[in-house]
Amino acid sequence: MAQRRMTPAAGLSKCQAIPSVTDRNFHRRIRAHIESEIGKLSYTEQGVNGQRYIIYKNAFDKIIENTTAYKNILTAIKQEYDESINLLLEGQKDSLFLQRKLKSMASEPATLMAYKNRAMQLQKKIEIIKKNTAELENSLQITKYSRNVKDETTEETLLPEKETSNFKLIPGLTLEESVNMEDLCKHLQKLERKLKDLRVNKETKYVPIQIKTEISEKINQKMQQSEELVVANEQLKLRYTKLKMIADAVTAWEHSDRSVSLTEFISPSIKKARSLKEVDIPWPGVFDDDDPSNIDETAYLLKYVERFTKLFEEKQYQAAAIYVANCPRGILHNMEVMEKFKAVTEYEGYVSPLLHFFEAVMNSFPAVRHPPNAKMSLEGVKCALMHNRQDLVIRWIIQQRLTCSEALGDVIYDYGDSELQSLATCMTLAQNVYNKCDVHKKAVLCMCRLGEISGALAYIHESKKFSLDDCLFLLRNCQTTELLQGLTHEWNGNPAALSIGLAVLWLISNDLKEVGFHLLKETDDCGQGALEQAILNDSVSTLEDWQEIAEACNTHNYNKLANSIFTVLTSQEGGTVITITSDDDKDGAKLTEHVLL
Repeated sequence: MAQRRMTPAAGLSKCQAIPSVTDRNFHRRIRAHIESEIGKLSYTEQGVNGQRYIIYKNAFDKIIENTTAYKNILTAIKQEYDESINLLLEGQKDSLFLQRKLKSMASEPATLMAYKNRAMQLQKKIEIIKKNTAELENSLQITKYSRNVKDETTEETLLPEKETSNFKLIPGLTLEESVNMEDLCKHLQKLERKLKDLRVNKETKYVPIQIKTEISEKINQKMQQSEELVVANEQLKLRYTKLKMIADAVTAWEHSDRSVSLTEFISPSIKKARSLKEVDIPWPGVFDDDDPSNIDETAYLLKYVERFTKLFEEKQYQAAAIYVANCPRGILHNMEVMEKFKAVTEYEGYVSPLLHFFEAVMNSFPAVRHPPNAKMSLEGVKCALMHNRQDLVIRWIIQQRLTCSEALGDVIYDYGDSELQSLATCMTLAQNVYNKCDVHKKAVLCMCRLGEISGALAYIHESKKFSLDDCLFLLRNCQTTELLQGLTHEWNGNPAALSIGLAVLWLISNDLKEVGFHLLKETDDCGQGALEQAILNDSVSTLEDWQEIAEACNTHNYNKLANSIFTVLTSQEGGTVITITSDDDKDGAKLTEHVLL
């Protein structure tokens, strides 16, 4: 068999195919592109940003696109490489994230220490500022008093300029009185009287705690002895009754015909005596003279009043007040007696007789079992607050020793307004009084003044007695943004207590225009369509009311709000088209109305 002769071309094709001119040109372009792109990269971009990988990836994609025989296998190889590289990149990102987190955690103690140091520095600055402010206020106060000094004051009575900065006013004296010898002597005498009163009070009103303990023990012993004596007394009463029954039976037997023996005659009495118990004792009227019911009550009360009058005329006002407090049936707890104490203007000591009277009357409340009437309670609180005795008012209200009224709450509220350091305490007390009198609107006002807006809104929405006039009363006395928002918007699923239109109209008509415009602006800033929804959902205010609001906005240069409201009004079917034209004249914006046909 003749062998087939293999040509050199055939043998070469089995070992390696000779690339065509097209393939060589394609390979040359790819290589040139790779070298060109790599040459444009810097070292940082080559190492960190992975640009070299992107260049070779794109070149590999071009080669796969121009390959037909090995396209599938090359694509699979490329996919595996891409997945591996993606995993490496993800690991690199996680590593960077963990490194940064570790650095931040390591720097936290240092950061916290820096913040603490900064806080300490700021606190020191605040203390310095407060100290400087106090010094400036003191200097300003001295300057104000110095301007009120009369022109007749001589140069000798004035303090040297060097000492003025360190000068402190004597409490209770003006600058003029502080340099007047006569006023200083009067003030010294006043202080000496006060010191004497304090020493007397210390000796007469205050004792060591040990004495109180001893007295308590003695009282307990006396009470125990009294109980024992009461028991013994009851036993003696029972014995006396039994003996008297038997003695009466013996006496009756002596006056009889003695047909029956003594034993038989007194046997029924003995049985009856044995059956008696302490509760069944028919106690005879042996001690009728000591029976309190036999006392002439009228004479007793008259004597009590005469004793009070004598103490009052002798100017023993404190003793007279205590006498009033302990009077039987509270007969001296009346307005006439209060006016007698109120009329006293000259007295010794710093506590007025009227305040002594009210302290005694309020302390006697548990005994008389009923508090003073509303008028006397009001006068008592006024007197206590006039002497800055808030502690008395707090105790009287907490212990329910006053008859609450709206006027009483108003007095406490006004005092809190004038004494800002007592604002929180007075508002809390006034709220307590208003709640007891069912004056709900003022109770809620006190909550608003305390900053308890959430509690006030809850009270308004949950109370069925809160009316529209009450809401307007709150707007008149408290125009905080949070309260306005709570009254004119839904709150915890409850409908708004006031419509926005009604609230704004009321504010505009009561010289609170800026508050009303601010409310509209906040509503408009809530988002697109918020103002439109407020207008359309307003079931109380009419379109004419909103037109009046828009005109007021335009008059006071709130043109954006006016345009927004006019836009909503003109969008209503059958409504009125209102256009605003701005001229350069002094009148500003003019309104022109065209009725839609």
